[in-house]
Amino acid sequence: MRLEPDEMSHHSDDGGAVAGSESFWEPGNYKKTTKRIEDGEKLCKDLITLVQERANIEKEYAKMLKTWATKWNKHIENGPEYGTTEAAWKGICSEAERRCELHLRVRDNLMNDVVNSIKNWQKDNYHRTMMQLKEKKELEDQFKKAQKPWSKLLDKVNKTKSEHHTACKSEKTAQNQERNATSDSSLSQDQVRKLQDKVVKCEEAVKKTKEQYELALLDINNYNSRYMEDMTDVFERCQRKEAQRLQTFKDTLFSIHKCLNISQDPALPQIYDEFYHTVNNADHEKDLRWWSNTHGVNMAMAWPQFEEYNAVKSGKKSVNGAAKPPSNSTANPSSNNHVNHSGTVNSNGVKDPNPFDDDSEEWDDAEAGVPLVDNGEPGVPVRALYDYEAAEPDEISFRTGDEFEKLEDEDEQGWCKGRKDGRVGLYPANYVEPL
Repeated sequence: MRLEPDEMSHHSDDGGAVAGSESFWEPGNYKKTTKRIEDGEKLCKDLITLVQERANIEKEYAKMLKTWATKWNKHIENGPEYGTTEAAWKGICSEAERRCELHLRVRDNLMNDVVNSIKNWQKDNYHRTMMQLKEKKELEDQFKKAQKPWSKLLDKVNKTKSEHHTACKSEKTAQNQERNATSDSSLSQDQVRKLQDKVVKCEEAVKKTKEQYELALLDINNYNSRYMEDMTDVFERCQRKEAQRLQTFKDTLFSIHKCLNISQDPALPQIYDEFYHTVNNADHEKDLRWWSNTHGVNMAMAWPQFEEYNAVKSGKKSVNGAAKPPSNSTANPSSNNHVNHSGTVNSNGVKDPNPFDDDSEEWDDAEAGVPLVDNGEPGVPVRALYDYEAAEPDEISFRTGDEFEKLEDEDEQGWCKGRKDGRVGLYPANYVEPL
């Protein structure tokens, strides 16, 4: 809901020109005006704090987006989703990463443009001494100078007024006493005459104090125009200084609006255009075709054929013989791709060379029979992520959580040499993690 101007602040109403002790023209009441200078400096600090806190919110939000995107990117990569639909999932994370960058720019713009601008303006317009602001003290001194002559005349008016009212009160008292004495037969003529003389003196005092009171009023009224002119001149200086602050704050608030209004950032529509196209590119037919070719009925298969006996045994693992980690820790490793010693088809649908084919490379019987040697060197501690059952004599078995030593780094076929319980053997590198 848009606020009307008269609804936006309780300070914005135009005050009526009501005379009284709170009037600006009363002695010392200019201090409300000069206090605005001190309030202006405090408002600068408040505005800086406000913007800094909002900048921190932008930073924390960007950090949360980044953490969330990183977490889910990893989860999606390790999850069962695949193909163009997996890419669409990742599009959500990409949107968060892009928004993270956008909100970090908002934070930087708030701190570098807005906060620094306020600080520089504050530094240029407010100069604090040990006691108070220099600008406030200068204007208060000017107000005091303009008000001092009028204040003296006002003091004289108040003094003559008090004297006149006191004389009037004494006159009334003397008249009452004289009236009562006239009707009182117990008083002598001398006593009555003294009271009558007192009445006359009081009447003279009233007349004299009235003249002094009226003269004091005439003096101050004659000076009022000069007083108002001098005070107005200083007041207008205060107004000009305050107008500068208000305009500066308005410009600053527009700058904050520009920083926060990310709808005007050209990167924003680009983020969501790319997000839309990523999702739109998800093609279930393409994904299903890929699955059929990779894991389904369209895969190649080396159907069983009769093979002559051959005593030659390979002492090395085939290129595609490295084991693939199971989908969970309880899976049977034997169900995954394993050492392919015969000419079977690997997970990529490519037939491995059969060592028994006539055109395959001839293997060295002596090399095939060479056992793995423990040279006694210390290894790198590793921990098993999954169960593994040795499928060949030169392999080692382990269970999830077992700890043993890695003696050699992973070879190009994905196997490592390790030592467990004093026995040296091969194991799939992706079944363990370093400690």
